[in-house]
Amino acid sequence: MKSKQQHKSILIVKPEFSSDSKSEENFTLLKNTYIKHNIDVHVINYEARPSYNQIQSQVKNQDAALLIGDAICFPKNALNFPFIKTIENRKIPIAWLPIRNSDDLLTFSKTINEVHGRKQEQCAIALLSQKHPRFVRIVDRMATILKSPSLRPYKWSSDLLLRESMIEGLESGLGLATYFGHGRPIGWVGYYGLRSHHFENKKAKPVGALLSLCCKTASRKNTSISFCEQLVLDGKTAVSFGAVDSTLHTDNTRWSVGITKALLNGASTIAELIMQATPKNLSSYTHYRLIGDPLAPIYSSNETVLFAKNIKTYP
Repeated sequence: MKSKQQHKSILIVKPEFSSDSKSEENFTLLKNTYIKHNIDVHVINYEARPSYNQIQSQVKNQDAALLIGDAICFPKNALNFPFIKTIENRKIPIAWLPIRNSDDLLTFSKTINEVHGRKQEQCAIALLSQKHPRFVRIVDRMATILKSPSLRPYKWSSDLLLRESMIEGLESGLGLATYFGHGRPIGWVGYYGLRSHHFENKKAKPVGALLSLCCKTASRKNTSISFCEQLVLDGKTAVSFGAVDSTLHTDNTRWSVGITKALLNGASTIAELIMQATPKNLSSYTHYRLIGDPLAPIYSSNETVLFAKNIKTYP
């Protein structure tokens, strides 16, 4: 089922780049990239990073918001939740983009252009998990429920394939991937320890959205940049979703149920997926943050789906 491209709008809250012409130039490229892909952009500049409530007061009728800021700020402090309420009490997703230099904006712009520009033909999802019964059960259940003419679930839990094969599948340009298991600020415990540097193919296509339903993959504890942030800054995914602290297995199971329902209901962007899948209890979402593009499409091309179908697993 091909995803229909709809007109969207985004609020971008960014720092003044008055003394850094290269950063301003690359931000203009980012803005024009969104516009090129039929997304209206409203920009607010700031000298001191605004609070969550200050951003909330500026949100009008946009479909999503993006806060850009110095990477010295932790995701935990940049935002309170993965969404923000408008003045009409409507929830929209909000993401954080840490920047260390002007090159980060350039890389992000290129990723946005590639992900929004490719064919959105089928809803394919990589179901990833650590090799542990309680995590494997989650992806087993999701794979069973998501089997339908309009969805393409690929169960790539770490008991079925090598880390290298899993990464090869993701780097084919898959639209969506979810991981369940234990996590650390530097990566996943599953797949014998997955780190950002394992995504080493320079010619790889970025994942649309990569969700880590586990502990601390957006945390900065004992690391300068978290796993979730690094993947976005390296251009490996348009958007990542991860926790800044410890999470509960029961809450992450609720996320699996919500994600499954949202995909069955036709969610085609990370914005639609997160807004539809978010559990109602506070503990389920309070530690999670979106990093990167809050409007990233999560569908895949037919070519990518065919490639993913041929990834070898060992049942």
